[in-house]
Amino acid sequence: MEFTRAKHACLALIVTCFAAGCATAPGPSLYTLNMAPSGEGSGGVQIAVGRLRIAEALQNKRILIKKSPTEIEYYAAAQWAAGLDELLAEKLGVEFGQPNPAGTPCVLSGTLLAFEQVDTPGGGEAHVRLAVEIRKDGTSYYSPPALAKTYDVRLPVAEPTAGAVVEALSTCLEQVAAAIVADAAAL
Repeated sequence: MEFTRAKHACLALIVTCFAAGCATAPGPSLYTLNMAPSGEGSGGVQIAVGRLRIAEALQNKRILIKKSPTEIEYYAAAQWAAGLDELLAEKLGVEFGQPNPAGTPCVLSGTLLAFEQVDTPGGGEAHVRLAVEIRKDGTSYYSPPALAKTYDVRLPVAEPTAGAVVEALSTCLEQVAAAIVADAAAL
């Protein structure tokens, strides 16, 4: 009986130590896009953000690093604070600004194909590739879009850290939003 109590006490001590170690382990660093409007994406067009899909490799909450044309990995201790579909929709909405009642209402849908750090011989770069379709408001999703285009932006990263990559990705997305507004204004 005494041996069983000692065994239980030892087991309880091990579980307590393990739980204490888990409780004090640092969690991942969480990142979000810079949601301050750049002012470059607003214009005379009303663009509502509709359905946005995310490429499978980007559905992981961790921030993707493209090591080579055939190898990817993720930051071990850095991840997105929300799903990329949510962050992308919010950032584009901020960039498109408040609807202009005099503008032509349009709905944007699309697929985020790349949102990553790319390692290059000259250093890291942020890469955003977004395929979009724009339809006039009220047009069926199954009818041909007024605009179908893939936007691809790359910017150098100041340093190969998750924070620097996220800031550069935010800037890339601002440039994409500005190009979308310019293209939609020409419709």
